[in-house]
Amino acid sequence: MVGFVLVVGNGEWPSEELLTSLHNEADFTIALDGAADRFDSWDVIVGDMDSIQIPKQEFLIADQEKSDLAKALDMYDVDAVVGIDGGRLDHRIAAFTSLFEAQSDAVLYYDGWRACRVDKSGLEIEMEPGIICSLMAFGDVTNVTISGVEFELDNEDLHTGTRGVGNMTTSGLVKISHDGGNLLFIWEANVL
Repeated sequence: MVGFVLVVGNGEWPSEELLTSLHNEADFTIALDGAADRFDSWDVIVGDMDSIQIPKQEFLIADQEKSDLAKALDMYDVDAVVGIDGGRLDHRIAAFTSLFEAQSDAVLYYDGWRACRVDKSGLEIEMEPGIICSLMAFGDVTNVTISGVEFELDNEDLHTGTRGVGNMTTSGLVKISHDGGNLLFIWEANVL
């Protein structure tokens, strides 16, 4: 698939400004299940249709082994995901773990925050100095290096816990790498 792919979930949507900006940028929009009832400018619905008012059988994906977001991330090369905040706590956490399950490079958009998976190939992201950011390990992550932040790491192992939380950018470029494991990068985003 070519172009910018947006997934819209059925949770709390971000500000109208952010949602409109992403939707206008999107070349292809995926509604997750019940989100299809909340707007009509989607290209496809992905889900098991347990949250939609009028099920559309032609888009039914009955697989109950994965969340609807994980299904969409498996099926499409997604760039951005919105509508995943609020609601059930298990669904909010599953948004993060769906990135790992699908090995997706999508960015999760929240009002004021962004999150993405850090692949073994690394991540380089331009950021202004003074932005709050965090690395979060899901399980064991080996040989983590991060530069361009106040508390740098140099080939250190991270494990599920709080080490890596509460950092701040110091230069225009943040570089992150690791040798294996599930690593999430979260940052404050006060602009679209």
